Amino acid sequence: MQWAAQYPGDVVWYQSGSPDAKSGEMFSFLACALGAAIEREPASSFPGLANAAELLDRHIYFVVDDFHLLAGTPAEEELEQLIAVNSPHMHFLIGSRHFPRINMAKSEMRNAFSVFGDDLRFRDYEIEQLFRTTFKRPLSVHGVSNVARVTDGWAAALYLFHLATTNRSNVERRRAAESLNSRSRFAGDYLVNHFLAGTTPDMNRLLTVTSLLDFITPSRCDALLEWHDSRAVLHRLEELGIIATDDDGATYRMPKVLRLYLLAGIDEMEPEEQAGLRQRTAALLEREGEVGEGLRILAEGGDWESVKLLLARAGGSALQPGRCGWAASIPDRVMPDDAWVLAARSREMLDDGRATAAEGAAARVRDLTTDPECLRIANGLRLTAAVWSVRGEPEGADSPVRNLRKAIKGNPRSTTCSSSIKGHPEYLFTGLAFLLAGDQRSALPLLIQCAERLDLDPAAALAAQLALAVFGHDSAGSDSWDMAAEVDSVQRQAERRGFTWLGRLAGGIQAALPGTPAAFVAANSVIAACEDRGDEWGAALIAAGAVLLRLRTGAADLGQLEALAKRFRRLPAGTLEAWTYSAEALVSANLDLPCAPEDAQSAEAFARTASVPGALAVAYAAMALHKPEEYPELMRQASETAQSAGLVCRPWTWLAPCRHELVPPPSLPPAVASDYEPPIRHSDGNTEPMPERARLPSLQITCLGEFALSRERVPVDLSRIRPQARTVLRILCLNAGRLVHRERLAGILWPDLDAPAALHALQVSVSCLRGALQPEGVSGGGQLLVRQGAAYALVLGTGSTFDLADFDQSLHAASLAKSAGGSLGAAQELRHAVELYSGEVLPEDGPAEWVSDIRERYRQRAAEAAATLASVELSLGNTAAAAAAATRSVEIDPWRDESWRTLVETFQRLGNPAAAQRAQRKYDRMLNTLGVDAEYGFAEGKDH
Repeated sequence: MQWAAQYPGDVVWYQSGSPDAKSGEMFSFLACALGAAIEREPASSFPGLANAAELLDRHIYFVVDDFHLLAGTPAEEELEQLIAVNSPHMHFLIGSRHFPRINMAKSEMRNAFSVFGDDLRFRDYEIEQLFRTTFKRPLSVHGVSNVARVTDGWAAALYLFHLATTNRSNVERRRAAESLNSRSRFAGDYLVNHFLAGTTPDMNRLLTVTSLLDFITPSRCDALLEWHDSRAVLHRLEELGIIATDDDGATYRMPKVLRLYLLAGIDEMEPEEQAGLRQRTAALLEREGEVGEGLRILAEGGDWESVKLLLARAGGSALQPGRCGWAASIPDRVMPDDAWVLAARSREMLDDGRATAAEGAAARVRDLTTDPECLRIANGLRLTAAVWSVRGEPEGADSPVRNLRKAIKGNPRSTTCSSSIKGHPEYLFTGLAFLLAGDQRSALPLLIQCAERLDLDPAAALAAQLALAVFGHDSAGSDSWDMAAEVDSVQRQAERRGFTWLGRLAGGIQAALPGTPAAFVAANSVIAACEDRGDEWGAALIAAGAVLLRLRTGAADLGQLEALAKRFRRLPAGTLEAWTYSAEALVSANLDLPCAPEDAQSAEAFARTASVPGALAVAYAAMALHKPEEYPELMRQASETAQSAGLVCRPWTWLAPCRHELVPPPSLPPAVASDYEPPIRHSDGNTEPMPERARLPSLQITCLGEFALSRERVPVDLSRIRPQARTVLRILCLNAGRLVHRERLAGILWPDLDAPAALHALQVSVSCLRGALQPEGVSGGGQLLVRQGAAYALVLGTGSTFDLADFDQSLHAASLAKSAGGSLGAAQELRHAVELYSGEVLPEDGPAEWVSDIRERYRQRAAEAAATLASVELSLGNTAAAAAAATRSVEIDPWRDESWRTLVETFQRLGNPAAAQRAQRKYDRMLNTLGVDAEYGFAEGKDH
């Protein structure tokens, strides 16, 4: 509804009503709306509607809300026929509690996509943003976490809680969020009067009894209700949208808010009745082997004697990873006298990332029992917790998890060389050790093997999936959507399987994923929750993920990096500390800070001492950025080290040339910021500052397609400037806002002269350029071409424009919009980027070495942007625009396979087989040129 209100185009809203509505009512409604859009009489038949749709010259969206109310009626078939009109300008958005009975396999439905409950669920960081930015009533970290737990991110429940607390003060509201529980009735009226409307007494009874269960099955319902076949009732509840089929397709679950509401009703039963229901349910689960769920049900009822008895019967099978979440509610009076209960609490703490507390709880078990099984399990828990404790070196023999801990402390290569992969968990631990060393090439295949075996070891598989989501992509740009989906999947599954630490870690990464300052604030709330729980590793890893994602979007904060290094030092985690120092050195060098040389040398020494080859490669790149005279050699050393280490990505490419702020350029030191004016130098050598700072004039720089330079929007006259000076100017413009060392400039222009002569020639050229940028008779305005030490820079003042920076900014904004699910915003930014790319970078300079790499990089990025735009336009139904974008992509890069395929497919969707065939022939010729057989040709008319 909010989207419909804000969308600037045509939106028609159809509110589904009684299932007894007359046949044809929906058709008539939409036909009238379409007729009004084209200013014609409403169509009276489907062929007439199709003819009317052809007259549309703009997009129109038909929203069909609450379609579940029409389930099983002729309206379902009617809507399917309306969609089959298949007009590129008509779009349908269907809101329903359950999946409509529409054949999605039809060719007319090829652009259809579905959004389910889990896709709409608000995550912790989204809840924090919702209350802070939309409702303007921020909650505390504990309040956000508790509201997320009680509502499960259900949008209606969040809104109802907001309405219920609107008139309270901020303090009362935060307290209400922190104390929200299953007995809170903020959503009761909505559930009874709307969500449960149409249910029968049998349905209500089934829902109440099964609300104790995490998952509902027909056999469980039959056993608890003493029915013979519950399938019909479950099926009807699913049709009403009250319960949903789970991922496995064989079980059902109900929304968290509904379940908590029903559980509150069970709590109000007579004590004997409630205890009997819980014990019968726990006994059923015990017979099925689901002891952990049975223990949870008994613990929620406070039946601790039954808990102890069930634990004693089940033994170690009840203490498997992820099955002891119930133990978090154990009261202090119960724990001291029962070894199994204390061991369960230790397991729950370990699953929650509280290693130090888990170690202490497990150590106390030996004082309570002589049971060998209990002692063995408790000792294993103690040793595992000790590995991640910050108290010191853990005892015990080498194991995969201990080897991983050693790799985190330092010299990760040694653990990968000494470890032999014997089974599923080793794939994870060895893969992570390779990753710590920077060896993506060796790590990713192992992590993929581990990630694919969710059935064998869920915790390890989910951890591997999270590592792949974060480190399996080279950059944040085009992969942001995929990364978001992968991280969200890990979070959802980890939470459901009881791996709360892993779920919280994934949630923190998800919060930080956009890589923006606001995202870092959201991630900080998750970090604070970790710290409050004593989860130091979770806090450190989420902070590291947030910094990494910021770095990958071309931005980073030195303060955040310094704080991160301190976290890793406390743990201790020398390998991760080495990576942090190298990243800090890279950022310092990119900003050209005075401390950059010292930071780079320290990072190089630390990475070498910790034996982290990937971090060492990054340190070399940082050194190269502030040593222009050694730049080629150091960058060669960085690339060779990365290649030898197996580091696929190149972190030093993330920070440049993307400049998100033109004024003042973030890479320039304060001395050359926007309104800089050199000091007055007296004959005695002393200096004094200018009495009044001059305003810096604006520049308009174009490097794409052709070179152009304007000052205050007046073209700069370069006709009297010598060719070498004009080349100096183009190099400085290409690096506008960044320092370029004078020896690099001299080496490019005058490679055959000795150093003094080359530098003199450069000084003459710079003097001529200053005269052109500040012509005679023009007063006011500061220096546009400044010198800082041994380097020069062209400074961009307020109002300046630079097409390369604008191009970078558009791609960055498109990436953020796409990762947030905003296809319209992404399309707008991508269109702007493609329009900006009017041709190659500085074509006037031909094959000059100093521009060739940058030219090729922008050419590839522009081709990729056009290809991505084509895909986004297709998803929006803009087929003609998609064809234009795909055509532009192959014009920029004729060898881009993906763009050719998109172009052929787009012409086919447009119903233009001739154009599709022509594109296919050109594609085939391109493949043949490369010596590749054309696999995708037409049956007739192939031109080889």
